[in-house]
Amino acid sequence: MSFEKPGAIPEKNELPLDISKSEILAQGGESTAWKASVKNEGREDKHIALKEVRREQFASDAEMHASKEFYDFLKNFPKFGKFVPDTLYFKARMSPDSNPRAYSIQQVFEGKSMDKFGDDELYKDPTLVRELLEFANGAIRILQETRERGMIKPDLGRTADSDTHATILSNYLLNPRWTSNVVITERPDENGQRVFFVDTGMNAEERTHRSKELAQRHVVSPIQELQLKRWAKKLEEILDKKK
Repeated sequence: MSFEKPGAIPEKNELPLDISKSEILAQGGESTAWKASVKNEGREDKHIALKEVRREQFASDAEMHASKEFYDFLKNFPKFGKFVPDTLYFKARMSPDSNPRAYSIQQVFEGKSMDKFGDDELYKDPTLVRELLEFANGAIRILQETRERGMIKPDLGRTADSDTHATILSNYLLNPRWTSNVVITERPDENGQRVFFVDTGMNAEERTHRSKELAQRHVVSPIQELQLKRWAKKLEEILDKKK
């Protein structure tokens, strides 16, 4: 099962799932995400982030292509796409006689989500602070672009269980600094990158409920943009002090 180089979605793209073990990463709305070990053709375990959209309509060819188009939009967006890991969209059946559902897979990162970091730990490394500032500025621009174009936005909120502090800041104040969808790796990759944005697909309901789509675009998005600008200013001030 290869997914490092995602391509176009072929017709009737259905794969068998041979999962040896898994644990839930996030759950909400129409979607669930797992950290899973999946057997490949050579019967070796491959560790992936596996995401399922439970509503059957998302397994239609039209919705599968819409999901792929949204991923391409994120992946190719200037100053934001570098934070989006490669993703493959496909259909699979949980059992031979079940209906196919929509899935996607991504690599699993060794690290932890940003909401698990305290400020002292998060801001001690200037290199990481600069990368976070780049992410914040890219996220600001993508929120602006999705509003201008009438699109759904990437999920910058809380999706997985978190502590009370992060939950309050992310859920009620809509502060993306406390999102669980930004993963910071323990070590830089070959490009020196540690920050990755993992859209867990929790925004699926935006595509099925018009009222939720409008609320996210015209209420949540502007508040998140404001919070990102405040956070970006804080990051700039931290970098100034470290000079």
